Amino acid sequence: MSLTPFLIAKLSRVDPDLARRALSTARAQDVMDESRPDEFSRGDGARAYGMALYIARMPVHFYVGMFGLILFPLYMLSRVVPVLIEWAMQAYGR
Repeated sequence: MSLTPFLIAKLSRVDPDLARRALSTARAQDVMDESRPDEFSRGDGARAYGMALYIARMPVHFYVGMFGLILFPLYMLSRVVPVLIEWAMQAYGR
């Protein structure tokens, strides 16, 4: 399975088949205001279809945002760990 349907399935809590179907339906849309199928109007299907539309229309924004979700905690750790090390060294007298 490729990364995009996997991310849609995990983030919208649907099975991979529905995520693939939502992505292929979103990519097949020619007109921006085209109506969505009934299976994607409510519930988890709507969430998956909305995410698929966003990925199909703005893939760079989506993947930069996902990269940022991974990078931000690493950045916070890089700011906190030196402070903790300095505190530990002062507390234990080294």
